[in-house]
Amino acid sequence: MRRIWSLLLGFGIMGSLAFLLAGGASYDVPATSPPPALDPPPFVLKNFIKGISWVGGRRAIPDDALPNAKDHGVQWIALTPFGWMENQFSTRIRVNRRASLSGEADVGLQATIRKAHAHGLEIMLKPHIWISRPIDNGWRGEIGFSTEAEWQTWESDYRLFILHYARLAQEENIEILCMATELTKAVLERPAFWKTLTREIRSVYSGKLTYAANWYRDYDLTDIWSEMDYIGVNAYFPLTKAANPSVEEIVAGWQPHLKRIGQLAASYGKPVLFTEIGYKNTRRTTVKPWEWPRRMENAVQDESEQANAYEALFRSVGVLSWIRGVFIWDWYPNSNRLSRITFSPQNKQGAEILRKWYTYKEIE
Repeated sequence: MRRIWSLLLGFGIMGSLAFLLAGGASYDVPATSPPPALDPPPFVLKNFIKGISWVGGRRAIPDDALPNAKDHGVQWIALTPFGWMENQFSTRIRVNRRASLSGEADVGLQATIRKAHAHGLEIMLKPHIWISRPIDNGWRGEIGFSTEAEWQTWESDYRLFILHYARLAQEENIEILCMATELTKAVLERPAFWKTLTREIRSVYSGKLTYAANWYRDYDLTDIWSEMDYIGVNAYFPLTKAANPSVEEIVAGWQPHLKRIGQLAASYGKPVLFTEIGYKNTRRTTVKPWEWPRRMENAVQDESEQANAYEALFRSVGVLSWIRGVFIWDWYPNSNRLSRITFSPQNKQGAEILRKWYTYKEIE
């Protein structure tokens, strides 16, 4: 395995990409049990966004919450204020700017931003549309309309929604703004609206811009990347077909996905950012990483599979200089109750894998 990593690290951005696209990635270690979880990583994550997706709560952030994240090597947090829609065919977006203190309310959001910056953390602001009562299990990727009038009503609301946060991002010196999350149908069917909206956002916000595309539906179908600084992907790719995979098997499962993403990155000349990625502490977590815990039947809790998934993630993407970084979904200000099945790695083996990779430095 060290032979492969050393080879990739020596290639640099275009070399490592060409190596992948040529189908050259191979793994000569048999699929056996993974090495001890706290063995040092085989390489350092260089120029890499070491991020988490921060969960906003109803109360002010505990004093030890951000230092605890930094103790795990976290350097970036993603903050997610919400806009609400009744269902995927509603034309109106409702925003409660007086909502929970540290969540959607501007006052709480700004307090979190300022505390994070004071602790030396950088921020991606990632406003998010949430469907309150989806029809037929619909989701935000299906937001769409049958008439031009309906589209224009929704687009007017979304424009007000995102420009509010673009101005807030400028005022608070936010480093990255994610202008939308998994709005698959809207992005694919209304490209002119998004091009115009991007220009409006850049007129009020001077930081880096991205869009968080769905891993399955739209990341390689849209041309929105020509307007972005980063190609953003919510990277819940299926990696294995069975329970109990070894780290090497999960790494192998990454290769076809990385090849496609690499081709996209090369075609646009843009770096890639995994705007969300996460694994539940369950058996078969790498089979359907996108499955929401509350919708799983007969789920078996398994910390080791979650930990192996994170180990494989960093081994797979950390050698590719065209991948700029990741935001792990998700991380809570108060982790006391996170022993149940959840995406968060906190208080689990996965947190130590995160700490290992995020804090590892070369010996001078």
